[in-house]
Amino acid sequence: MFEMHAERSRAANACKETNHAERARHRVCPWRRCARAGEERVRPRIAVTRRMMRGYADPDATRERLGRHRAIAAAALGRTGLRVGQAGFGCYRVSVRVPAHAEALAHALASGINLIDTSANYADGESEELIGQATPRLVEAGTLRRDALVVVSKAGYLQGRNFDLSRTRKRRGQPFPELVEYDEGLEHCIHPEFLDDQLTRSLARLRLETLDVYLLHNPEYYLAWAAAHDHPPREAHAEYHRRIENAFRHLETEVARGRIRWYGISSNTFPAPASDARFTCLERVWNIAESIAPEHHFAVVQFPMNLLETGAATIANQPSGTTALEFARRKNLGVLINRPLNAFAGNRLVRLADGVGLAARRAGEIKAALAAADPDWAGDAPLSRLALRALRSTSGIACTLVGMRRIAYVDDIVAELGHPLECRERGASWRALARLL
Repeated sequence: MFEMHAERSRAANACKETNHAERARHRVCPWRRCARAGEERVRPRIAVTRRMMRGYADPDATRERLGRHRAIAAAALGRTGLRVGQAGFGCYRVSVRVPAHAEALAHALASGINLIDTSANYADGESEELIGQATPRLVEAGTLRRDALVVVSKAGYLQGRNFDLSRTRKRRGQPFPELVEYDEGLEHCIHPEFLDDQLTRSLARLRLETLDVYLLHNPEYYLAWAAAHDHPPREAHAEYHRRIENAFRHLETEVARGRIRWYGISSNTFPAPASDARFTCLERVWNIAESIAPEHHFAVVQFPMNLLETGAATIANQPSGTTALEFARRKNLGVLINRPLNAFAGNRLVRLADGVGLAARRAGEIKAALAAADPDWAGDAPLSRLALRALRSTSGIACTLVGMRRIAYVDDIVAELGHPLECRERGASWRALARLL
């Protein structure tokens, strides 16, 4: 554990109940943990091409590509008009240093998966570098078209190389404005100056001239910091919304420049109770976007949801009395789901997959609850597939992000997407599941 100043210790303690596990994940640069057993790590090789890929995802091209991969169940990504597979390639633990990750990504794209989700801080930028090496090769080989591929990235965290950049700027007397100094080795920022810097770096690593979707990455870190420093909640949320509005206004200029097509927010607290100090209100965020311009480009949101964390579909936390998922559906927002197989129960991480011993017994209990909650969720498939099945059968969810770091993982997901399933409103099923578990 790092030694922390008294204020930082107080900040950590104030956020411990619901944020401890996430903070622990972020203390070490993610790429240091990206290689699992049996995964070889190598230094990145220089790619054959350094050219930036022109263009962006197009509704007709995404629809046409998925039409040629009929085994991939698909959905509309909200008001963007893009068509995406119901599962996307999640890049949280993916790095250019691991050849198996490049092989899995290429296999996923060849199998019909057409959405990649990454972030500037995933593998300390090396996740974006992998995408920037793999996708141009496939495009040049004629096996993939740029306009049929949806690429999502995010900005907000300062860790690893970004944290070093922040320290350098501070020494020069030019710190990023409105920097949230959250913990040792971890800062956060959504100020336009930072977003401009990060988008430039992400586009270079991804080798894209235009990013399809750009998300503010967990902006609620400001609220956690404010609560830990005893800022009055009303004032903290007013400042939070001012910062989001400032960021949105900047992102509209990035759309006008042609560097992004759409933008949004990825927040772990969209599904939280409204009483939570770190709660991000989707309805309030939508109203901010509406106030900026009638034809705004706020179109995509991302949040966690799984068999044990059901709040997005069960907690009516919006001022209008709806859940975050239902509000997103009503406003035709594209919803991306993260952590479908990794649930936090308190401070404990629960892997939603079959196992042995206690894990096998727990998996059996969850499968029984699934069958009781909704007959479409019953079956003898592995728990990981049933977990994805529950999500992709729920209307309002466009794409569930899965860590497909190996070819075998890709094949498992593709097999599940081929399972016939009706997508409809299933709020009652999620409420029943929450009661049973």
